[in-house]
Amino acid sequence: MTDLATPENFLSLRTHQQGERIESRLETTAIDGLSAGEVVVRNRYAGVNYKDSLAILGRARIIETYPRTAGIELVGEVVRSDSDRFAPGQLVMAHGFRTGIAFDGGFAQFARVPAAHLMAVPQGLDALQAATIGVPGFTAAMALDRFIAQGLTPEHGPIAVSGATGAVGMLAMQILSQAGWRVAAMTRKMELEPVLKALGAHEVIDAGGIGAQVRPLDKARFAAAIDNVGGDMLGWLLRSLSDGGQLAVVGNAGGNDFAGNVLPFVMRNITMFGVVANAGWPVRERVWQRLATDWRPDFAALAPHLHQIGLPELLAHAAAQLAGTTSGRTLIAL
Repeated sequence: MTDLATPENFLSLRTHQQGERIESRLETTAIDGLSAGEVVVRNRYAGVNYKDSLAILGRARIIETYPRTAGIELVGEVVRSDSDRFAPGQLVMAHGFRTGIAFDGGFAQFARVPAAHLMAVPQGLDALQAATIGVPGFTAAMALDRFIAQGLTPEHGPIAVSGATGAVGMLAMQILSQAGWRVAAMTRKMELEPVLKALGAHEVIDAGGIGAQVRPLDKARFAAAIDNVGGDMLGWLLRSLSDGGQLAVVGNAGGNDFAGNVLPFVMRNITMFGVVANAGWPVRERVWQRLATDWRPDFAALAPHLHQIGLPELLAHAAAQLAGTTSGRTLIAL
């Protein structure tokens, strides 16, 4: 199969460092100006994650070298390949492997990607569906994969999901409910209770009532939890797990520190672990296969919470995301 045509120049958001200042701006870029890789991809969608917003606005030193096209995930079509694993026209995706950090990422119309960082989009998902799941859904699914590996079943009780109105929370509720689990959604936006129940929550709990530690153990309520908040929420979830409970820490939107003590671990045999969406290939392929089959979200239910924007709107969206005024899942449509 022959290579597909690529333009001489294309639009990208490039992030630069000038002294201590980080600045991102729209630019025209050539393929040869991108980081090295055997496969050129025509990007179709790139998810916008909290980490991306921090990076392009210079709020955290996430990018390793500059200039850089940020965007830690991408989905698109191969247009040129020097690898026998990928052919022009094939639908592929990339996330992890320091994409958008040490290698140019998704915030451009084209990317040049090492073949070792790419995988084919699984059968059962199209480009938009794979991008909708993206890093947030894969992260939630990795937590579920580990819960199951450690012996948890739906019969053990519900799973709590914090930050329920964000992308990770919404996708986690969908994936968990598709897999047969009862979900307790944690949110400060109780006016969205009907929305969260439509996405798969069996119970919605007011996160505004979660305060600092008062007792070393709280009432045992959950078999497991996926926490995207940190801070007081993480401490409360840890104290509220049942015997043998599992706690997956996937984010820190509410802070890096939390109040805790040893009693949940020694009295209830709790396990707490972190999740990062950069799994090795056996886990990555297994989890994505399940996301394309028995853990496949209801995309019609997610559609009202999926927002598509263009590259020119990205910086404004990033500022809103860091200010906490966005919800759901946002994709750059390229």
